[in-house]
Amino acid sequence: MKPILLVLLCLCTLMGKAQLLIRKVSIIDVEKKSILAQQDVLIQNGVIAAVGKNIVAPAGTREIDGAGKWLMPGLVDAHVHFFQSGGLYTRPDAVDLRKYRPYEQENAWVHRNMEPFLRRYTRAGITTVVDVGSTVSFLQQRDTFRNKSYAPAVYMTGPLLTTWVPQVYQGLKEEEPFYEMKTTDDAVRFVRRQLPYKPDFIKIWYIVMGRNTDSAARAHLPLVQAAINEAHKANLRVAVHSTERITARLAVEAGADFLVHGIDDEPVDVSFVQLLKDKRVVLSPTLVVTQGYRNAFSQAYQLTADDLRTAHPAPVNSILDFPHIPDTMLLARYRAGIANSAAFAKTTDSILRLNLKRLVDGGVVIATGTDAGNIGTQHISSYFDELHAMRESGMDMWQLIQASTINGARSVGKQAEFGSVTVGKRADLLLLTRNPLDSLSNWKSIDLVINKGSVVRPDSPMNLSAAELADQQLLAYNAHNLEAFLAVYADDVEIYELNSGKLQMKGKEQMRQGYLFLNNPGKLHCRLLNRIVEGNMVIDHEEIVTDKGKFYGVAIYEIVGGKIAKVWFPK
Repeated sequence: MKPILLVLLCLCTLMGKAQLLIRKVSIIDVEKKSILAQQDVLIQNGVIAAVGKNIVAPAGTREIDGAGKWLMPGLVDAHVHFFQSGGLYTRPDAVDLRKYRPYEQENAWVHRNMEPFLRRYTRAGITTVVDVGSTVSFLQQRDTFRNKSYAPAVYMTGPLLTTWVPQVYQGLKEEEPFYEMKTTDDAVRFVRRQLPYKPDFIKIWYIVMGRNTDSAARAHLPLVQAAINEAHKANLRVAVHSTERITARLAVEAGADFLVHGIDDEPVDVSFVQLLKDKRVVLSPTLVVTQGYRNAFSQAYQLTADDLRTAHPAPVNSILDFPHIPDTMLLARYRAGIANSAAFAKTTDSILRLNLKRLVDGGVVIATGTDAGNIGTQHISSYFDELHAMRESGMDMWQLIQASTINGARSVGKQAEFGSVTVGKRADLLLLTRNPLDSLSNWKSIDLVINKGSVVRPDSPMNLSAAELADQQLLAYNAHNLEAFLAVYADDVEIYELNSGKLQMKGKEQMRQGYLFLNNPGKLHCRLLNRIVEGNMVIDHEEIVTDKGKFYGVAIYEIVGGKIAKVWFPK
């Protein structure tokens, strides 16, 4: 029996990692910044096995015609947080809305939806994500996705080692995202505490407070140094949150490998740029995350096409709900705070972009990272917002491609394993129908995603859960996008009046006519108050806000074949 079982196991492994041969494709060589025309690429067992012309296909190889197409490495988001959803309730230290949604409930939701997030990343062409601040619980969950063809590669640290912990995150045990260092012994102990969970690197949250930033930074330096030394003893790289020039300099001098934010307090000088270059430090500028908070808190969040196309709808819905929560005093306070800090925000944004240009021109390694998961910075959809901001800061297309591929691999010290179309590297690749050097929009022209050697079609059905489908149509409704709203409904959908059970509409065309008001709705917003999911049925308690006031009711959705097939709405 044992030899037979071994053979079956090998066959199953080979089926999961099919041999692929892409013919006559133009390769984007990210290391030499050149295009290699008319190339064949052979993929075996999840790895690039050969690159060249007229490669002989081994028996059983699936051939893909790459003529007229471009092959580039899969994208890397070098700064995300999976313990954060991107929604309104994910950072109670920034806005405390726990009376509406307890943090434990929010955290449990993110755990349940990590797989849908990962599936969406892969379909968007992001085949590697780097979580630069997580929890023990998420480290354990990371391991369950390691060999899944639908999931990007996930590199993750454990809880952030920090000099200050917001009170709302204390006492959460395995869900704690922070360990507070008060002594150098603490720093060593907290690095060692993570080692049994096999973090991919260690993260330090180098926070300084008070008016004298320099003295505060130097006071905490022994803790930072102790943590870096202990991590390096364990052969782990160290990422550091340090948004001030002085904390960044001290961190790099202490041995930091990866700065996860740009510098926003003052312009950097030549010596700083040279220091990062000499130390081969990678920096992720994260240009858009602050604006995400500002858009959400000013209650002026503008839904993007990428939000509708790629983001998980539930967190986006919560952001759009913010203007409609009952606490009007809190809303007014946050609107005023955003308005009063507008000049400061404009200055820091200008400094961030100026510094990015200086770092790029000085030869510092830049990696694309979004800080996704923070309020208003959505997983997946914020990636192109970040790319556009980097482009506006002066980076050219080759620099952007390198930042989003090979430099993302460098951020975790894995550039020998992935990040370029090179023999021996993991087969994380994008087959594009348009040249990615011509425009950022061409990066979305994905014909195929090849993830760990397996083909993922971005246009294939997503197999959304019943709750995701209900959330997707709610998001489109609140976006007042009729076609996106109809897209989640079956062609033969049936709409019933809830109280009488009378059929109101049948078929998508009747539904389109009945919902034409979405094209010009005036004031209209639907807020989810409560939900029950039973199998393929979703029961939502909703609040509808219109020009005529607020209305409350229950909607019931029946899901069949990945679409909403029947709906019961109140009259």
